[in-house]
Amino acid sequence: MSLDPAQMKQRFIQMTIANVVLTLIAVAFAIAHFSYGVGWALYGFIGFIGAAFVAQMWFVRGVARDNKRN
Repeated sequence: MSLDPAQMKQRFIQMTIANVVLTLIAVAFAIAHFSYGVGWALYGFIGFIGAAFVAQMWFVRGVARDNKRN
């Protein structure tokens, strides 16, 4: 039940970069909605927060899949 540390590090870095980018975009949508009153920006905010959550689940699923193979 050993995991390859290099592969885990690569996946973690990919997930972290994806989450940072998606969170920054979500923050921009939140600012547009709450500060400037752009009504449709709330949907973008919710969508990008959901996408960041999916990126984290991709990481967890990859770790679980690797555990299952070993």
